[in-house]
This record gives sequence, C-alpha cells and structure tokens, in this order.
Amino acid sequence: MHFCSRVVLIVALVTIFSSTACKDKPKTEYRRYDITGRVVSVDSKAEQVILAHDEIPGFMKPMTMGFKVKPEEALGSMAPGDRVSGVLVVDPEGGYIENPSITKGGGTQPDASTSSVRDPQVGDKVPEFALVNQDGRQLRLSEFAGRPLMLTFIYSRCPLPDYCIRMSNNFAETAKLLKEKDPKVYEQVQMLSISIDPEYDKPEVLRKYARAYAGDVDPKLEHWTFATGTPEEVRKVADYFGLSYEKQSGEIIHALRTAVIDKEGKIAFIYRGNEWKPEEAAKDLMKVR
Repeated sequence: MHFCSRVVLIVALVTIFSSTACKDKPKTEYRRYDITGRVVSVDSKAEQVILAHDEIPGFMKPMTMGFKVKPEEALGSMAPGDRVSGVLVVDPEGGYIENPSITKGGGTQPDASTSSVRDPQVGDKVPEFALVNQDGRQLRLSEFAGRPLMLTFIYSRCPLPDYCIRMSNNFAETAKLLKEKDPKVYEQVQMLSISIDPEYDKPEVLRKYARAYAGDVDPKLEHWTFATGTPEEVRKVADYFGLSYEKQSGEIIHALRTAVIDKEGKIAFIYRGNEWKPEEAAKDLMKVR
C-alpha cells in the first residue's frame, strides 16, 4: 500500500471513529440568551421570579412568566417594579436566569389580578364544563365518567422545558409507563390537556401539538385529548382547579396545576407545580382504576 493510501485510510478511520464516538456520547445542549425585564412578583416558596421580560431575539417574544434564579440568594434582592438583566440558560431540564443584575424600580406594582382562584381539595366533586377538542368537537366532562382522568393545563406557544413542555412530556411518559406496567389500567385511563390560550390554540393548532407529544404513545388520541374553549369556559375550569393565569401588559402569566379525577368524578390527587414525576402519576392512576 502506498504511503498516500495509508494516510487516506487512517484519516477515514479516525473520522468514522470520531463520528461514532460523538453519537454514542451526545452532549447536553445548553442555550444562552440575554434577558431583561420587569419584576412582577417574587415567589419565594417556588424559588422563582415572575418576570415581564422583553423580547429574547431568536427564542421568545415578550411574555410574563416565572423563572428560577441562580444564585437563589438573588431573589431576596428583588421586588415588584425592579428591572432585571442577566443570561437565560436553557437546557433539556429547564431554564433559569444566571447572575442577574438588579436595578431598583421603586416598587411599582404590576397590573392587578382579575381572577379569584379557589384551592381545590381531594374529594371535591368536579362540576360539568364544556370544551372543544382538537377535532373541533364539543366535549363535556361527563364523557369521562366511569374512567380515571388525569387533567392538566398547557398552551402550545410555551417555550420553556420546565413549564408546559414538561407537563406534556410527563403525560406522554405516564401513558408509556401504564402501557408497559399495567395495560388493563391504561385501557381505562383518559388524559386531558386544556389550553389556556384559546385565542391562538384553535383545534388545528392543538392537532399539531398533539402529534408532537402523543404521536408515539397514542397516535389515534384514544386516551389523550387536547382541548380548549371559550375564554369564559377555560377560565371557569382553571379557576376550579386552582390554576392562576392572567393577562398582564398584554401577556399571559400562569401557574401549573395537574389533577387526577376518579371514576365518580371526584378529585383524587392534586399536583401543584412541576415537581411531580410520571412514576408518581402512574401509581396514583392505578389506585383509582
């Protein structure tokens, strides 16, 4: 073999090996964006700041939403009306603002809340409500009677991994676990994702969203329904389950709330926030089968 041929062969082998090694050890994707905005409120219990942020070029339009902060001690220096600037770090596990710089704003209060949200309790009977599913069909809660139902709230344009995206991924993983561990339970279980953005999340948008999250586990949507409704009806459902969401300065700020409803239509389990795990939900659904 000529020298040049040997060199070409070695280079080719190195290239193949390097390519294979990269595929075997995928790198965690971290994205960083400059972020600025006004503090709406500080939620010390959830360890996050609710920020009405400016446009984040290449990532997100102006919105109002909650962010974790690192270091966490910086939350103690924030107050409504302050201006915050920093770096938004987004990875597969979620997003947080890194090393924020705070400019005191004199405590200017955000727009007033217009929603009175109840605190749902286990054992509460869920009332009837009317929605529209991803196919444009009218949907009522009574249709789920006699079957366990897991319900959550999302909206399709939510970009952060630890908010609506996590809820939808958790639902998909819960369904997968049930199919594997107890197919008989899975056959009974129904899931419902309700959009709190009815002006944008029309049935055609929800169908596309459904394909992205339910396509692998429930392609025919026999167990997982995506729905919305009139703004008044969506508000009614959200208020009942204790989900706060408000339009402030033209944007939506929202919490997270997920519930398991038993066959009798009563609340069996409530998950507040985003810390619940699919394994936990699967076990709870098995208890109410």
